[in-house]
Amino acid sequence: MEAAGRGGRMARQRRAKKNMNTVGSPAECPVCMIGYDGTLHRPRTLPCGHTVCTLCIDQLKEQGRVACPECRVSHAVPEGGQFPVCYAVEALIRMMRDAEVAAAAAASPPPSAGEGEGAAAAAGKKEAAGLSKKMRSFLQEQEATVVAAITACREAQSQLNQYQTTLAGWGERQQQLEDRLLGLVDQSRSARELLQQEESRAAAKEEELKKGEQRLQALLETLRTLTTEQEAGAAVTEVFRCTGEAEQAVEECREGFPDASTVTTARKVNVASSAALEAVQAALETLPTEEPRPQADPDSTVMDRLHLTCTWSLTAEDLRSLTQPAKHLLEAGRVFAVHQAEGQRRHARISLEAGQLCLHALKDHPPPLGAATLQVSEVVPPSPPCTVFLDLSWPGSAPRRVQIRLSPDTPRGRQFILLCTGQRGPSYVNTRFFYVVKKGEAGEFVLGGDYESNDGKGTCVLLPGLSEGEYRKLVLAGAVCGLARIDPTQGECGLFGIRTRDHEGFFVSGVFGVVVDGLHVVAEAAQHRDITEVTVADCGVVV
Repeated sequence: MEAAGRGGRMARQRRAKKNMNTVGSPAECPVCMIGYDGTLHRPRTLPCGHTVCTLCIDQLKEQGRVACPECRVSHAVPEGGQFPVCYAVEALIRMMRDAEVAAAAAASPPPSAGEGEGAAAAAGKKEAAGLSKKMRSFLQEQEATVVAAITACREAQSQLNQYQTTLAGWGERQQQLEDRLLGLVDQSRSARELLQQEESRAAAKEEELKKGEQRLQALLETLRTLTTEQEAGAAVTEVFRCTGEAEQAVEECREGFPDASTVTTARKVNVASSAALEAVQAALETLPTEEPRPQADPDSTVMDRLHLTCTWSLTAEDLRSLTQPAKHLLEAGRVFAVHQAEGQRRHARISLEAGQLCLHALKDHPPPLGAATLQVSEVVPPSPPCTVFLDLSWPGSAPRRVQIRLSPDTPRGRQFILLCTGQRGPSYVNTRFFYVVKKGEAGEFVLGGDYESNDGKGTCVLLPGLSEGEYRKLVLAGAVCGLARIDPTQGECGLFGIRTRDHEGFFVSGVFGVVVDGLHVVAEAAQHRDITEVTVADCGVVV
């Protein structure tokens, strides 16, 4: 039985090794299909959750952004120039290599016949020496305990390695910040020295004018006390000289002061320094005077506790009023909304785009370290009126935004909000448009919203009674309406259509929204060679 057990384990190890070497292995980059390593092909995680090697990410960079090769979502390159390392994949690779080593050891050829007989005899002697079956079982249990302890040590080492990498990254960013601050101090010092030089020059010119005025005052007194022709002639000569010097000094003052270069430089440095100080002061004011100790799960990892420690709350009022700290966090991509349902905690990024606050669809991965968080319910209305958005993309076209105003309050409008945010689980992210009605003709409209089967055959009903409520009827392009089943016995349908062309005398019923920006994007999508290639790369709500 033991031999059979070993044979089964070896078979499973061979199957696992075979699976690891197939296309799509988690140990390989999905772009270059080369196994990850610790240098050029180190695994790095994009914000969308997909993993690509360092070399491929560098080759995908274009104008400070990287388009994910898996889902096509475009991401801004972080300040450090690299996306975070995926330590989970590295840990998986280590486990896979350990499994390969164990499989190789188990598959090593048996000793020669003579050696086998000697080993068997030695083992028999050892067994006969007094190791009972119960003791051997106990020793096997102890061996399993030791192996578990070794595994725990390795996991702790991996967590500490991640922690050290995080600390090193923070240290590097802090050094960069310190260098920038020192550069600002140097500029301020240079500007102050320029101002001191200009002040000295102005003081010297003022002293020169003062002495010239004193000479003119003395000459004036002399003119008032002259008694002879000879004295008058000498005084007139002195008048010409003194007034000429005074006029020259005044002209030099007018032409030389103020020095525009000095004043402009000092003013720019002053404005930049003041703005930096105000931003720092505002950020410090948002921090509590006594930092509370985070209540972490005793079984949580080092990185879990680090995420908990480095995340703090932000109020919706701070967000909507765009206070300096909130604006700074938004620009850094560190504001997230939290939604927890059925024990699952998900996060949605909040961005500031063209002066608008946009909450993107919820995702499973946690927010970055140092992020500010608030609840989704604080910023997303439960029902219309509100504005939502869909970012559409297709081959050869970067994602472009379509904004839809949902009004009035209808069940379909409420469902549309839920699917734009993902609060109930599914969302419109990665769904495709699946059909164009009357393509190229009057009354053209596109169909989409099938998050179940992505081909128009799904029911896609999150809320009951979608056909109930006061819906509008529009004949204009831009109308967003719900679709009805041809056969009413089939039940309700949660799919939607967007009309792209007017049709005189034709109306669309069940309208619960209208495109307020980006209708041309939908129209271009309708003319694409294959409408099923048009994908919702992202979606969300305008806060």
